[in-house]
Amino acid sequence: MTVTGFTITVPDSWFEVELHPDARNAAIGKLVDDRLKTVPQLFEHRAALAKVLRETSRRAYDSGARFCGTLVTVVGDAIMSATVTVTIVDAPDQQGSADAIAPHLTARPKRGADSLWREVESADIPGVGLVPRTRGVDDVTLPDGTGWIRSLIMQTFVPFPGDGPDRVALITGSSPVLALETEFFDVFDAVTGTFRFTS
Repeated sequence: MTVTGFTITVPDSWFEVELHPDARNAAIGKLVDDRLKTVPQLFEHRAALAKVLRETSRRAYDSGARFCGTLVTVVGDAIMSATVTVTIVDAPDQQGSADAIAPHLTARPKRGADSLWREVESADIPGVGLVPRTRGVDDVTLPDGTGWIRSLIMQTFVPFPGDGPDRVALITGSSPVLALETEFFDVFDAVTGTFRFTS
C-alpha cells in the first residue's frame, strides 16, 4: 500500500481547524459564525471561542501537525477545550514498526493527586492492529515559551504500512480539564480508532 494521506473523524460538536497561517483566521471566523447559527447561546463568547481556536491552530501548525480537531465549549463562565492532532514524524532510530517504537516510550508513576504521570500501553486500531500508546498528565509549554499548562495527554504511534519510509502518524489528544480524565481519554480513544491511512 502506497500511503498518500489519512482520514480521521472527530465528533460533530468539534471544530476541524485550518492550520495554515495564510488561511486560518478567515477559516476560523467562518467556523465560529457557522457554530453560532446552530448554538446561538454562544454568541457572547464569540471572541473567546475564536481566540482559543486561533491559539490551538498556531500551536498545532508550529509543531508540524497535519490535522487538528478541537472541542471548545462554554461551561458556566469558563471555556472548556480539548484537541486532537495528527503529526507525521520520523520513527525513532529509523525503525517504524510498533515493536521497535514501544521500547522508546517511558512510564512515569503517579505520586499524588496533582502529579505528572504516564502509562505505556497498546491500542488496537481497526485495519491497523496493535500500536503503542501513552496516556497521562504532563505540562504543555505555551506558545513563545510564555508558560505551561498541566494537561491530559494521550499519544498513539501508528507506523506507516509497508516497506516505505520509516514514518509514524503521531495522534495526540490533549485537554487541560483534568477533572474529566476518564471522559476525555475515552473520547481520544474513540477518535483515534477512526484513523485510517489512504492510498
